[in-house]
Amino acid sequence: MTGGNSPYSLIVTDIDNTVFNWVDYYVTAFNALLDAVGQCIGSSREELAGQAKDVFSAHGSIEYPFVTQELKSVNKYYGDDIDGMLTGAVWKGREAFNLAAQSVLHPYSDVVRSLAKIKRTYPNLPIVALTDAPRYVAMWKLNKLGILNFFDAVYGLADPRVPICMLTSRIKLDNEILVKHLQQINFGFKGKIRILPDDYEKPGIRGLKTVLMDYDLDEPIERRKKVLWIGDNLRKDVGLGNRLKLRSAWAEYGADLPPALLASLALFSPAQNIHKNVYLKSSDSDAPKPDVVFQSFSDLLTELNIGK
Repeated sequence: MTGGNSPYSLIVTDIDNTVFNWVDYYVTAFNALLDAVGQCIGSSREELAGQAKDVFSAHGSIEYPFVTQELKSVNKYYGDDIDGMLTGAVWKGREAFNLAAQSVLHPYSDVVRSLAKIKRTYPNLPIVALTDAPRYVAMWKLNKLGILNFFDAVYGLADPRVPICMLTSRIKLDNEILVKHLQQINFGFKGKIRILPDDYEKPGIRGLKTVLMDYDLDEPIERRKKVLWIGDNLRKDVGLGNRLKLRSAWAEYGADLPPALLASLALFSPAQNIHKNVYLKSSDSDAPKPDVVFQSFSDLLTELNIGK
């Protein structure tokens, strides 16, 4: 599979902090959720943030979408009244999260124009999203960003398990959300969807290597020179690309994050999730070196010999 006259046969890109500002989006939206839930049950944002950190740690992902149902204060307040929980804190929290997300969940300013130009110039060049987010969460974000259909494939981790009430064994989801979860809704996406095992998470090589094998670009190793891999994290993304002998592009713009935003994230995110989701720009002299540094997403056009 080739991309016509493109210098590459495949583009593989990370999503969070590469095509949009994930930290700004998630901190804003999740704090809105915490405030709404707190108003329902009389708890503070700080108290619920600490409980959310425990939930995220247990699930190994900061984007576990059913976190409200597992907060200690929520369960103490509602007990076995699952209907009250779903129509109260869960609904209010989800509504607040989605409303806040509308104001901040946008692609970087040059992403849509750049992707559209690539597809016009090289219509046969596959563009693949590879993420450590759950598959559903990743596709939900790409759909909300309005860029899902620019991708030919999405590779993500397994969807989260459904929360169950320990007292009654009842599923703690309303019917609409449960149906979406069971149907593994794909938002009308016509490309390839690949769900990877949890242990394929970056910086392990197996997720990206799976992409290479699927596109017949893994062996012989010379074929990998025709693959461009883009990510914002020097250690996790660039290091991975270097290990696989790909051309690695560092989305440096995605690592430029205000300290106040990171401090807010740390209130509800376990430390391991921060290091997994965010590259902390510092005096990191021994970090892996990228082949090329992108100051904006549109630098991809230059890399592809397309005029900006």
